[in-house]
Amino acid sequence: MIQHVLILSIITLIFILGLISYLKDKVNIKNRYFLFFTIFLCSWLAFLFYEGEVKNISVAQILLRLDYMFAPIVVLFFFLFCLNFPEINKKINKGRVFIILTSVFFFVAAATDLVTRNVHFSDSILTYDMGILYYPYALYIVVYLGGGVVDLLFKFVKSRGRIRNQILYVCLGFFISSAFVVVFDVFLQPLFKASPVVSRVSIWGMLFFVGLTAYAITKHELMDIRLVITRAAAYSIVGVLLAASFIGLNSFALPQAAAMVANTLLALFWALAAHRLRVLIQTPLEEKWITDWFDSDKLINHIATKLIPVMDRAGVFNIIAGELKAAVKIKDIKIAIGPQETNYQDLTRAKEGLVLPLSSSEGLEGILTLGPKISEDPYNDKELTVFRTIMVQVMAIFDRVRPYERIKRDYDANQKKLYDTERLLARSEKIASMANLVQEYNHQVKTPLAIIRGRVETLFDKTRDEEYLKKMQALVLEQVDRANYIVESTLRLSRPHERQETLLDLGQEIEEALRLFPPSGVSVVLDLAPGLVIRGDREDLETVFINLFKNAVEAMRKGGELRITTCAGEENGAPIVRAEVADTGVGIPAGNMEKIFEPFFSTSVTQGRGLGLSIVFRIMREHLGSVEVKSQPGQGTKFILKFPAKN
Repeated sequence: MIQHVLILSIITLIFILGLISYLKDKVNIKNRYFLFFTIFLCSWLAFLFYEGEVKNISVAQILLRLDYMFAPIVVLFFFLFCLNFPEINKKINKGRVFIILTSVFFFVAAATDLVTRNVHFSDSILTYDMGILYYPYALYIVVYLGGGVVDLLFKFVKSRGRIRNQILYVCLGFFISSAFVVVFDVFLQPLFKASPVVSRVSIWGMLFFVGLTAYAITKHELMDIRLVITRAAAYSIVGVLLAASFIGLNSFALPQAAAMVANTLLALFWALAAHRLRVLIQTPLEEKWITDWFDSDKLINHIATKLIPVMDRAGVFNIIAGELKAAVKIKDIKIAIGPQETNYQDLTRAKEGLVLPLSSSEGLEGILTLGPKISEDPYNDKELTVFRTIMVQVMAIFDRVRPYERIKRDYDANQKKLYDTERLLARSEKIASMANLVQEYNHQVKTPLAIIRGRVETLFDKTRDEEYLKKMQALVLEQVDRANYIVESTLRLSRPHERQETLLDLGQEIEEALRLFPPSGVSVVLDLAPGLVIRGDREDLETVFINLFKNAVEAMRKGGELRITTCAGEENGAPIVRAEVADTGVGIPAGNMEKIFEPFFSTSVTQGRGLGLSIVFRIMREHLGSVEVKSQPGQGTKFILKFPAKN
């Protein structure tokens, strides 16, 4: 009695699985085929089981005939289901009349002696003789069963992602569900006189097949079969260890009280350790074997940790995109920051892939468009859950970042105002000093002109020999060059060339200046840090360093060391790039330190014009930098240049 109840329960469960699959999508033709398949399968399994249970020859013959009549219908709907799974095959459906007529023919033939005849009991086992259509009937069953499976296998080879997983479950269900036993029952029972036990195995096998197929139909995102295997293996190992521990413990002859305490402690141990041990076993298996596997908790924690120091939206988007791309193995992720034409609220599937909107409490901050995964599998439930968790967590990050971005915007705006103010101030200072400059300029130019005039006026006072004329020529040319230099330098000081600012490597510009003006008679020591980038005009910067090198060489007429150093630093909380030009020359007296940047001030023993450092000062101001000088008479001078750093 219990056996009958169990069989009926299994058959009922098979029907329920078919009904659930149909209700999942009533319009889909494959779901209809599967429902009819399960209905006729349940009937066929009932006949198959009970024909071996009855002892009345007349009832047994009726059940046998029903068994053979329903088998072609079961195979028919199995075949139609396979042809339309997982996607509808319209071409096959148009020609299904022949398939149905063939099945109807064998359905009718099985009700006569054309397929089975002479039913009788032999040693309490139901046997029968084969009719003239038995082998065509068997061939029909084999062709339609095999054809359906072969069609699935061909589609499995060509498919990818979710569809491939769906087909895999159906194929595994067919092969592992003891389908060969069903064939044995139907075709080989007369030869081997199969017992009813075989029919029971077939019923269990059909339940396994229908269960896997129903899962493949109803589950939109399928769990990879490798994940099923790894988890099953992990649970099995833990189960074996658990059972072995209790068996081993109870193999010892312990007093009853001690045995109860020991078993209780062991049970408590496993209650605490079973899950941890299962995870410990399962995790490395999944990491090694499953391509798309990743630890979701670890990914979320890693993203949260990396976002802690971030203070701008772009950084938030870049970190999340990079971590998701690496962990979930996504081919490409596009970032769009700011308001969008479509106000996304939740995960949305689009042509480009999956749209992941990231918002703050004030609204949408931007979107990440996730392209397909490298494996070409669809995004599964686990990944969608991770994405939604990130969407929730990132709201707090954006709420923290927003005030900082406002402050930064205001700071940048103030910096620009300050920059413009400094430009205007520099221009005002230049205009204010033009009067003094013009006066000094007149004096400087008048000196060579007066010398030239005085010599020319006395040229014909008496007869001059050739030697005097040569000296006169050299003197006049020298004073003309002097006047020309003063004019050009003053023009350069008061009217700069059209500047073209670009990002420059400071070390490279210093090396180029040394190439243009190689210091002679001194040793040069370079200590240039790589990768120090500033924004500036290349020609102006070369002018700055050439002037400093000239001054250094003039200060070391007896030789010495010119040391050029660059480094990164910080001033008033802002990053800067620092360059130092130091010599071991005569130094600058303390009384002259405040005058060295004034036009035409010079202490050079080589008749310098006093414009070099003025030009250096102007160029540094235009670069929003500064120049400082430290000097000890008799020990040397160091010029310190500071530029705003650029990333």
